[in-house]
Amino acid sequence: MIKAKELKVYIEDTQTFKEKIKKELKAIDVGRAKTLKEDSISFQSLSQFRKFLTPKRLELLRVVRHKKPKSIYELSKFVKRTPENVNTDIKFLEQLGFIGLTKVREIRPKVIPEVDYNKMTVEIPI
Repeated sequence: MIKAKELKVYIEDTQTFKEKIKKELKAIDVGRAKTLKEDSISFQSLSQFRKFLTPKRLELLRVVRHKKPKSIYELSKFVKRTPENVNTDIKFLEQLGFIGLTKVREIRPKVIPEVDYNKMTVEIPI
């Protein structure tokens, strides 16, 4: 059985985020950990997160995960959007760490989008 790889999304203020990272890096320095505890992304507010994770961007993540397109062009065909619009969203998703890109040089260069997790958990403090 393959273990589900999870991406944690936190809604937290900058200070809380910095303290958490500092604690994890200290554990690595003293040898109690080899890597950061989890794959995670942090947003300062729920509204910031909602602006980022639009229905179209969530669709891109799902299609990349399940259909494994071999290029941005192929992905744009799957989602019935222009390659330019898809490319803009994919670059944004990459900058925030939600997606990986592999550059391949064949007849012409292309970029293969990749999602290496199969679930996303959002944690919101109350």
